[in-house]
Amino acid sequence: MAQVQVNTPGMTSTTPGYISSITVRTGGADTVLVPNATTGQITVDAAAATRLVQDYAKFKLISG
Repeated sequence: MAQVQVNTPGMTSTTPGYISSITVRTGGADTVLVPNATTGQITVDAAAATRLVQDYAKFKLISG
């Protein structure tokens, strides 16, 4: 299993942009993961971790 950082460590749930949960296909199933409140990390299998971090800019601003 691999750790992936999705929130800055110490980020609170009231911080704009905070990811409260994320659905990731890991271990052969869609899984809702809640980042650790202290570290901001989620645990996924190696294949999911590789895919998540390869495309660093998965989120793109369309209009702002």
